[in-house]
Amino acid sequence: MAPAILAKLLSSANVTLKPNPNALPGMPTAEKLVDGLAAAVILGLLAGALFGLAQYGLGHSHNNVGAASAGKKKVGICIGGVFVVGALAAIINFALQAGGTVK
Repeated sequence: MAPAILAKLLSSANVTLKPNPNALPGMPTAEKLVDGLAAAVILGLLAGALFGLAQYGLGHSHNNVGAASAGKKKVGICIGGVFVVGALAAIINFALQAGGTVK
């Protein structure tokens, strides 16, 4: 008897979710903090890429294949990271819109 009542209650529930960036106080500050964090991550990735380039250059010039390979790997990871940071807002918006279409 209880599962039937629960199923009836759940079927009559109409829950909606509409993200509103102006609904809470302090949201502009939170957005600025997130933007600043993204900038700090990009600067860190830039520093990592520069370090990787230096490692690649020194490893290549001294015929150290391991160091040169590790340097190239660092540069590739940093470039990929910057791409993800730049595309993250679009990826999240896509997922939010796709999730909003589920009925």
